[in-house]
Amino acid sequence: MNYSLFIASRYLFSRNSSGFIHFITLISVLGVTLGVAALIIATSIMNGFEKEIKEKVSGLVAHIQVSSFKSEGLPDYQEAIAIIKDSVNGITGISPIVQKEAVLRTKAGVEGLILKGIVPETDVSSAQSKILKGEFNLNPVDSTFSRLVVGNKLADKMKIDIGSKVIVFGLTGIPSPANTPKIKQFIVSGIYESGLREYDDMIVYTDLLTAQNTFALGESVTGIEIKLNNIDSADIASNIIKRVAGYPYYPRSLFRLYKPLFTWVELQKAPTPIILGLIIIVATFNIVGTLLMLVLEKTQSIGILKSLGSSRGGIMKVFLANGIIIGVIGIIFGNILGLGICIAEQKFRFFSLPDIYYMKNVPILIEPMQIIFISSLALILTFLATIIPAYLASRLDPVRSLRFS
Repeated sequence: MNYSLFIASRYLFSRNSSGFIHFITLISVLGVTLGVAALIIATSIMNGFEKEIKEKVSGLVAHIQVSSFKSEGLPDYQEAIAIIKDSVNGITGISPIVQKEAVLRTKAGVEGLILKGIVPETDVSSAQSKILKGEFNLNPVDSTFSRLVVGNKLADKMKIDIGSKVIVFGLTGIPSPANTPKIKQFIVSGIYESGLREYDDMIVYTDLLTAQNTFALGESVTGIEIKLNNIDSADIASNIIKRVAGYPYYPRSLFRLYKPLFTWVELQKAPTPIILGLIIIVATFNIVGTLLMLVLEKTQSIGILKSLGSSRGGIMKVFLANGIIIGVIGIIFGNILGLGICIAEQKFRFFSLPDIYYMKNVPILIEPMQIIFISSLALILTFLATIIPAYLASRLDPVRSLRFS
């Protein structure tokens, strides 16, 4: 073992050292431990939030939604779908939709909503896998009744259950005696739960043809939904579609459609590492105080080492090793504590969340590279914090050190 490291370990762990030195060393280790653990937990939670929001939004809605600048919708959507398929790489699904405002009437009252007509075979959303009750069956019953799938929040509010008969008024502009809304009767075949309260309370599904008839669109659709194999390329793909499709097609990525939601996630995520990183910085300053106290206690030992021929560089290495030992121990325990809490939360779900967070429990996503970065940052800060006390120790005069008591 290198003599500097040997002496450093003796200074910190020897039973002959004062209880005070042991105490402040413990405080320094604890400070680094808590700082590293807090940063690991916070970044893992923020990563989890971002992943959950992306998965929930991208699962229920398309990565790109192409709408029309014209009120009559998109009559030649089949041709547009072919052009988009040829121009954009990474498309995993593409489907026409009709999506417009409507009014739902039940025995419990009247409620505004968005009626969404889809083709179940090509639908790109994950609504079919989110069924809570009943089934995702949109095939019309007969010429009078079509089928409807509603969200659980809307079902609770309007006292709707499987088999309930409801009436939907299709709005095509401002209702008036000359512009009466079309009325359509539906039977509820399924109730879904997406985890996004706003969607469960607003969006109801039916088949494409029924929606076209309800809004008097003929063979036109109001939009085209596209799903990609990489959600992060949605903005680039959206720009390509804008260029190749031209007017009146208006493509928007989900990052633009739901900008407030993703902005909220980024605002939550951005300052957290900075704020909690300050905890590590404060912890490293504790190491400065610990080493300065250690230098005072070991002044005579420093004088003895110098009189035996130890160089300034050798003395400096002793106290640098002291600080790094404290930092490494704190980082190891910080990783154990932080990862332990994260893994326990993933497995046992101790902490629940209110509905406003779009999920029931605290989400956790552990990124190994972030753990390595946090640990490396803590180690670098620890090293920097030890330089001043180590330098001061190396500058002590050996004669004065031997006289010190």
